[in-house]
Amino acid sequence: MRTPPQIVAHIRQDLPSILKSWKEERKGFGEDEPSRRLVAGMEELLSVFAGFLESPQGVEGFSRGGEIRSLVARIADDQHALGRDAVGVIEDFAVLRRCVWRSVEEGVDLSDGSGSEVAAFFVKLLQASDWVTEKGLEAFEEIAMRDMERALGRAEATDLVTGLPDREQFNRLLLPAAVREHERFAVLAFDVVDFTETVAEGDLGRARGILHLLAETVEQATPETAVCARFGDDEVCAILPGSTSEDAYKIAKLVSQRLSEDPDGFEVDAGVAEYPVHGSDASELMAETLKALSTAKRVGGGGIVVAR
Repeated sequence: MRTPPQIVAHIRQDLPSILKSWKEERKGFGEDEPSRRLVAGMEELLSVFAGFLESPQGVEGFSRGGEIRSLVARIADDQHALGRDAVGVIEDFAVLRRCVWRSVEEGVDLSDGSGSEVAAFFVKLLQASDWVTEKGLEAFEEIAMRDMERALGRAEATDLVTGLPDREQFNRLLLPAAVREHERFAVLAFDVVDFTETVAEGDLGRARGILHLLAETVEQATPETAVCARFGDDEVCAILPGSTSEDAYKIAKLVSQRLSEDPDGFEVDAGVAEYPVHGSDASELMAETLKALSTAKRVGGGGIVVAR
């Protein structure tokens, strides 16, 4: 069931106008990355739809080896990032369908084709729209559920002293998520010098103050995109998206300097590793970070060591 070639050619030619009409109806797009990705995803979806119209296959057979499902999942991720709800997801695809139909109706002389050919186009338009909406909603609901689970995990696994996520959440959720979502990032781990002695002396108030100051200083010295967590008794880690090990080293120096200048200050050692340079997965990367931190602690005196 192929669509008349003049309809397919028109959709490809008029794709920028169709996309523009869709953006104007849906509104709320800014210059942020999720907005740009969503518009680009819808543009790619329109191109896929043109290919579907040329194919004799039905909607279930035109899978491209799972490529279309993957595209719809990426679109759902950006819809979620932009604050869409399920109704918003449905409306995104419904408006896109209307824009395609309106473009064809206004730009193609449908009287040149047979009634069955025009009907075939309309059927495929509805089939594609229904399929994309169904799969988009499934992907969106999975993302929303995962986000809810993460939020619950954060609420349950927050360190009471620093207010940061704890070690389990860092290892189980935050670091694996960084590996999935970023092509490059650095991990920075701080360890308080002589913290064990402070605790052994029974000065728990001083110990809590040290941890609170360390967490506060790390959060202030790292970019807004950074993710910080308490990693151990006297350790605080930070994930730095888009950063190199050199960037992380500079931040470590800044944190060390600020802590030493504070009236309640103290020394810290630091270990740095970079993904994927020093590790191809979360566990390997963290092992290299802790190895670098261990080396820094052996050197002593507030050392900063980058993984090799």
